[in-house]
Amino acid sequence: MFSINELHQYSSTVRRAFLEKLASLPWETITKNREASYYSMKDIMLHMIDNEDMVVSRQILKVPDYKRARDWKEYGDMRMIREHLDEVEKRTKAYLESADEKELGRRVTFTVSSGSFDLSAEECLMQSFTEQLYHLGELIALLWQENIEPPRMQWFWNNPKTQTSDHS
Repeated sequence: MFSINELHQYSSTVRRAFLEKLASLPWETITKNREASYYSMKDIMLHMIDNEDMVVSRQILKVPDYKRARDWKEYGDMRMIREHLDEVEKRTKAYLESADEKELGRRVTFTVSSGSFDLSAEECLMQSFTEQLYHLGELIALLWQENIEPPRMQWFWNNPKTQTSDHS
């Protein structure tokens, strides 16, 4: 069996591989409006990062003054996105390091535009991980449309227990 910490490590590894793939492309390629869920590859990546931050900070920890770090239009290069990801992952890692079984089982009212749901803190994290997977699939399709091979995202390539991550 695997832990929520291992799932986060996997999620982080894969997301970073996609971030680095996007960083290797021309800015115009990743910012082009593709009429996808969040229009551009850049904005899809920012959504994945902000979703994790929102789930941990607003939904689980109920940070009273939580708001998104900045408007996505303000990100002018991949360095800014990478720095944002570093900050979000730092906060998530700090939470996960302090979260014991009781904390992960704590009930949380998870509120989104479509309604409110009674979830455990662990289920909230699972929602964030699955949200990322949906959008990674979307990024894969957009990369394929440009004849660009996406990074490997499969568990067997990115398993935190074996650390055989190969993103070529």
